[in-house]
Amino acid sequence: MLEYTQRISRGGQQSARTDEIEIFRAVADGENVIRIGEDVAQGQVVQARGSSMRPAEIGGLMALGIVRVKVVRKVRVGLLATGDEVIDPRQAPRPGQVRDVNSYTLSALIEKSGGLAKRYGIVPDKFDALKNAAALGLSECDLIIITAGSSASTRDMTADVMRALGAPGVLVHGINTRPGKPTILGVCDSKAVIGLPGNPVSALVNGYLFVVPVIEKLMGVSPRPKATVIARLTVNLPSQAGREDWWPVKLFPPPAGRGGRGEGETQAEPIFGKSNLIFTLAAADGLLRIHPDITGLSAGEMVEVYLL
Repeated sequence: MLEYTQRISRGGQQSARTDEIEIFRAVADGENVIRIGEDVAQGQVVQARGSSMRPAEIGGLMALGIVRVKVVRKVRVGLLATGDEVIDPRQAPRPGQVRDVNSYTLSALIEKSGGLAKRYGIVPDKFDALKNAAALGLSECDLIIITAGSSASTRDMTADVMRALGAPGVLVHGINTRPGKPTILGVCDSKAVIGLPGNPVSALVNGYLFVVPVIEKLMGVSPRPKATVIARLTVNLPSQAGREDWWPVKLFPPPAGRGGRGEGETQAEPIFGKSNLIFTLAAADGLLRIHPDITGLSAGEMVEVYLL
């Protein structure tokens, strides 16, 4: 390296014309030299199909002079919010009304996952209105999400609309999870249609579980490990056998102590709240899964938290 050398002076003065230099530091064979093929070999795949264009991959392509590449088109996802009681967030709710939360939380999730969200507004609880809006979305998008209208009341008609949109229609109506039991999974004319619960927490949690994988599949993204943290649970968490529970949790740094149990380990504290309280999820750092084969987790257990 140049900074470990200097030109030898003659007569007390340095001369720019001298070809003699003094070296202050030894150098090993190959040090500070990139050999041919050391970074990438001839014929090596540098950007595999289905891989993401992260900053490092973009830098690698620039180093090779590859300035144009073929990329997948963003998946278009249509969002329909249903319910006579649902209003635009800019409006002041009257008794019995609630602002539309799901269209915006799911839009953000879709954009984060590499999709392109298109909101079709709020559809009233009328079969023809929902069917027409869903049909329009199905013709313009690659995937349709309908929030609310997936339970079993007389006004919950999402499943009927799916059956009317195209074959095969509804594949799954109801899953044994909490939150999100009323979730509907369907395919209409070769396009995925997902019905999510109306409660904001349920909709967003199941958006992570079902919407994101569909977007990644449609984009051809190669499976990548999800970011997780191993932490110690702070309280008991009961569960029902045969049901899969997903709990929002807050992560805390290791507590200062005198070598007791849990010292030096991240702490996972569950956030308790109803599935219609969005700020219970806004306060969370991740989601904790309780496997359906067990009836809960005990305080002090080491658990895996999926980062949001």
